[in-house]
Amino acid sequence: MSLAFTEGIWRPELSLFRAIDIRCDDCGRGKRMQPAEIRAQVAKGVYSLVGLHDKLHCAVCRDRGGLGKNVSVYPIKRGE
Repeated sequence: MSLAFTEGIWRPELSLFRAIDIRCDDCGRGKRMQPAEIRAQVAKGVYSLVGLHDKLHCAVCRDRGGLGKNVSVYPIKRGE
């Protein structure tokens, strides 16, 4: 698990991003996770990109009978 430190204070890795783009590599469907959604994931105990990726799936691919687990995450850092 990746940890992020700022001036000696531990912060969840997800708190370093202003948004996260999520894309299904099978069907091409995409979504942008906004700051409120990122905060909700941290409140649920998800602190890293790896932890978030493990929880994601594509609903469209699942509805079609697939696993829907072939997703990519692209974080957008604060200040970019």
